Amino acid sequence: MVDGTMSLNTYQFDQVRVRNKLARMVILHEYPLSMVDHIGFKEFVADLQPMFKLVTRNTLKSDILKIYDNKRQKALKMTDKNGSRMIITTNMWTSSNKKRGFMVITAHFIDHTWTLQSRVLRFGYVPSPHTKDVIAEVLVDCFLEWNIDRKLFTITVDNCSTNDAMIKLLLNKLDTSSLMLGGSMLHMRCAAHILNLIVQDGLSLIGDGIERISDSVIYWTGPPKRRQKFEENALQLRVQCTKELVLDCKTRWNSTYLMLSTTLIYKDVFSRLAKREISYTCLPYDYNWELAKDICGRLELFHNVTEFFSGRKYPTTIYPRYKMKLLEFYYPNIYGDNSDLEIEKIKNLCYDFLDEYGDINESSVDNEESSHIPASTSSPVAQMKFRLSRAMSSFDLFVNNSSSSSKKHGSARMEFDHFIDEGVLKRSENFDILRWWKSNGLKYPTLQRIARDILAIPVTTIASESAFSTSGRLLSTHRSRLHPKSIEAMMCAQNWLWSEINGSLTMSRDCTLQSILNDGEPNEEDGSFVTIVDD
Repeated sequence: MVDGTMSLNTYQFDQVRVRNKLARMVILHEYPLSMVDHIGFKEFVADLQPMFKLVTRNTLKSDILKIYDNKRQKALKMTDKNGSRMIITTNMWTSSNKKRGFMVITAHFIDHTWTLQSRVLRFGYVPSPHTKDVIAEVLVDCFLEWNIDRKLFTITVDNCSTNDAMIKLLLNKLDTSSLMLGGSMLHMRCAAHILNLIVQDGLSLIGDGIERISDSVIYWTGPPKRRQKFEENALQLRVQCTKELVLDCKTRWNSTYLMLSTTLIYKDVFSRLAKREISYTCLPYDYNWELAKDICGRLELFHNVTEFFSGRKYPTTIYPRYKMKLLEFYYPNIYGDNSDLEIEKIKNLCYDFLDEYGDINESSVDNEESSHIPASTSSPVAQMKFRLSRAMSSFDLFVNNSSSSSKKHGSARMEFDHFIDEGVLKRSENFDILRWWKSNGLKYPTLQRIARDILAIPVTTIASESAFSTSGRLLSTHRSRLHPKSIEAMMCAQNWLWSEINGSLTMSRDCTLQSILNDGEPNEEDGSFVTIVDD
C-alpha cells in the first residue's frame, strides 16, 4: 500500500457476482430499489470498483426475482425432504387505500437436527371480499403448491368467526385421512389474540379511572420547557429513574401498561409540580393512583405472557415437559370436583395420539444424517457402520411386521405410561427441551416423533409488538409503492436468506416482517400506491 492505494494482482472482477451481492444486500437490509439512482451511491460505487457497471432499478428488480426463484426452489426441497409435520400460521393484511388484501402463510417445523425452523411460503395478494371461501382457497392452493397438504398438523389463526368458518371449509377440501385424528387438531387459536381481547374488554371498563394520569402525561410531555421542568423536579426529589414519560395509545394496550409503570415512579414529582405550576390542574387523586397501581400490576402479567407467547427462538408449546403434574396442580383450581375427569380426557387424547403415531412406519420418518454417506469423504469405519445399518434395515422391517397393530398400540401406550411414571425433571430456566427429546429417541421413539411435531406449534401467529395492537401496522410511504408481486418476492426471499445465514428460524432483530415492508416503488400495473396494514 502506497499513499492509501493498493494493488490486487490476483483479484478477478465478476460483474454477475457483484450484481448478485447488490440484490442480496437490498433484500437483506430493506434498502430501496431507487438507491441505484442516488448520486451518492453512484459515486461511492465508482470509486470502490470502477469496473462495476451499476444496474438500473428494473435490472436490480430482475436480479431480486432471480434470487427469489432460486431460494424458493431450495425451500421447496427442504420442506419436501423434512419428515416432520408442518405447522401453519397465517394472517391477513389489508391496504388502507384500495383495500387490497395480502395473506402471509408461514410454515413451522423441526428439522432432522432438532432445530426449530420457519419459512414464509406466501405473501400473496388476495382479492376482496376476504370471505371464508377465498381464504380457504388460497390456503389450499399454497399447500398443494408446496406439497404439504398431506403432512399438515395444525393451523394457528386469530380467534374470529371468519376463521372458524374457514377451518370447517378447509377440512372439506383436504384429505382428512392424512390429518392427525381426522383433522380434529387442525384448528389452533392464537393465544396472544385471545389475551388481547381480554385486556381490551378490561380496559374499556376502567379507562375513565386513569384519565387524569393520561392528561398529566400529555401536559408534561408537551413543550420542551415543561419537559425540562419535569426533569429538574425529578432530580431535586432524587428519583432514581431515567425513563421518559410514555403516552398511551388507545389501539396498543401495552402502551397503557408502559405509561402507568413509568408514571407511578414519578408520582411524587407530579404532586410537587402541582404546587409550583398554576396551569397544571389535572393532578391525579389518591384513588386514581391506587387504581393505576392495581391496573399496572395486572397488565404486567398480560404483557409478560404475551411476549413469552410471541417468542421465535424457542418452542412456545412446552406442556410435554411438565407431563400430567401441571394438570394435577392447576386443574383442581379450574374445574374443582371435575378435575379428575378433565385430566382423564387429556390422558385419553394422548393415547389417541399414540395409537395414530404407532401406525406410522418409522422408516418413513426422515433420517438425513445417516441416509447418505459419500464413500469419498467418509472413513472406512463410517462406511462399515453405514453398510451394517443398511443390512439391518430388513431386520427392522421384519420386527415391525411381526408385531400386530394392537401390540404396537399397546407398546406405545406402555411407552407413554413409563414416561409419565418417570416423574418430572427439575425445573430449570436453561432447560433445552429440543435437545432433551433429540437425545431420548431410543428410549421414547413414538413420543419423540410426537414431540417433534407438537413442539413446533407456535401458540401465536404474530410477533410480540403487533400482539398488543388492535389497529395494525402501517406500511411506510416508500415500501408501500411496491407491486404486490415484488413485495412477495422480497419478503419471502429475505426470510429464506436470513434463515440460511443464521441456520434457524431466527432473523436479525432489525429484519422483521414489518421492516421489509418499509419502502417501495410505483405499482407497476396502474401506477397506484399500496399501503399495508396488519388486519
